[in-house]
Amino acid sequence: MIPVILALVFPAIIGAAVALAYYGYRYAVAASVRSKASLMEGNQQLANLLVEQVQDRIDKADAELFEEVEWNEASAEPPGKVDLPAGVESVALLDAGLKIRSLYPAPDAAHRRRELDRWQSYVKGLEWKSLQPWTPDQPGNFRHLHQLFEGKSVLIAYAAKKTADHHEYYVAAKLDLTLMAKEWIPEEMDVVTGKRRVVILDEVARAVYGEPQPPTPFQYEASFGKTLYAWRIQITPRNVAELRAQAETERLLGVLLVPVSTVIIVVGLAVVWLSVRAERRASQMKSDFIANVSHELKTPLSLIRMFGELLATGKHKGEPMAREYGGIITRESERLAHLIDNVLDFARLERGKASYSFTEGQLEEVVERALDVFRHRLEKERVRLRTEIEPHLPPVRMDEDAMTLVLLNLVDNAVKYGGDAGEVSVQLRRAPGAVALVVSDHGSGIAPEEQRRIFERFYRATSARTRNVRGSGIGLSLVKYIAEAHGGRVEVESAPGRGSTFTVYVPVAPVMTPAPEERAAS
Repeated sequence: MIPVILALVFPAIIGAAVALAYYGYRYAVAASVRSKASLMEGNQQLANLLVEQVQDRIDKADAELFEEVEWNEASAEPPGKVDLPAGVESVALLDAGLKIRSLYPAPDAAHRRRELDRWQSYVKGLEWKSLQPWTPDQPGNFRHLHQLFEGKSVLIAYAAKKTADHHEYYVAAKLDLTLMAKEWIPEEMDVVTGKRRVVILDEVARAVYGEPQPPTPFQYEASFGKTLYAWRIQITPRNVAELRAQAETERLLGVLLVPVSTVIIVVGLAVVWLSVRAERRASQMKSDFIANVSHELKTPLSLIRMFGELLATGKHKGEPMAREYGGIITRESERLAHLIDNVLDFARLERGKASYSFTEGQLEEVVERALDVFRHRLEKERVRLRTEIEPHLPPVRMDEDAMTLVLLNLVDNAVKYGGDAGEVSVQLRRAPGAVALVVSDHGSGIAPEEQRRIFERFYRATSARTRNVRGSGIGLSLVKYIAEAHGGRVEVESAPGRGSTFTVYVPVAPVMTPAPEERAAS
């Protein structure tokens, strides 16, 4: 009944929570967009005003220049001198065939060739034929070219004019961009309030004016007008960090104020749902554990009873068969004792009453005794045991019974899941600050996603369930708990089809330094 109610209530509550959160978020986003749009509109208006004022000064300099340059007769020589207005760096006078007839100011003989070549480069990039003649009555008939030449930003103003005898000629002026950047633009900066930073960048993003600022959502950027179109103007508020924090706060408030209660409800429902799932999973795992343990207990007890009855009634064929029956009874008794030890240790662990008696000793002695106990089963299972014990290992602090249980669990798993390889390897070797107990098999291995879960209580890997291998699901959880209780750890290395290697690290016993009087006595 409870799952049905949860299945009906959860979607309705979650749907309502999602709807409230969605519309709250939409409201917050809309408010943030309006605020940002208002700020950007103000930046745009200031940028346009600054560009217009600089543009007016450029247009004024152009008009003064084109009115000053007069070539009265095409058959006569061009004027020898022209007074250049402020903002004009140099001027070239060209005839109807676009041949440069004169430069102003006139370069000296040493630099004349270079200046002519440079102006020829400028002239090639200009659109002359579509120009309408410039007259004082129509002073707007001129154009600008703004681009890089020889790595430098160049602004050329050019216009077509006519002599008194109606022959066409052309005037091209190179404007002084350095003067504009250092004087004109700073003089016009009064239109920008002190709450904004203005940066002007050239064609390759070098700063012409101001210091470059990192990009932000509140930064306005555009071309610097119709004349200096290759430059970019950026306007950024000085209090960017404050605006960003304010926008983020508004967004969070708009998003969180409405759905905060809904989030709490959803979290509460999720906790209830997870608790129900965890409880059902724990109940299922406990049921599986009881079934597995019952099966594990029943099998050796049935064998012990059956072969015991055969021995008791004398239904066997001679002494060799009786010895074989006795060996089976012994082996199954060892398996039963091992299982009971696991269950008892796990029960103490669940009650929080697991305790160990630590003494200093040699781990290799415990390993050898435990393997002697297990050797009979290995022979019956036809499993080869390969042991490698490094000599002169340091002593460790341990509970011998607990470490015996660790080794028996690991070897038992290696035998059950070792596959057809029929070989189990047990190693003892030094490790930094510890002695490492390594148990390896050549079985089917463990999938990477299951390697962390195999140490959970009651959990059994997929390969164990699909192959119907008997087990209780508590062996490796005991191994992990015992290793950590000894101040060590357990690790697993495995890959599907390549077997598994379990390594238990047991810390070396601390070296006790004798007191001065003890050293003197010795």
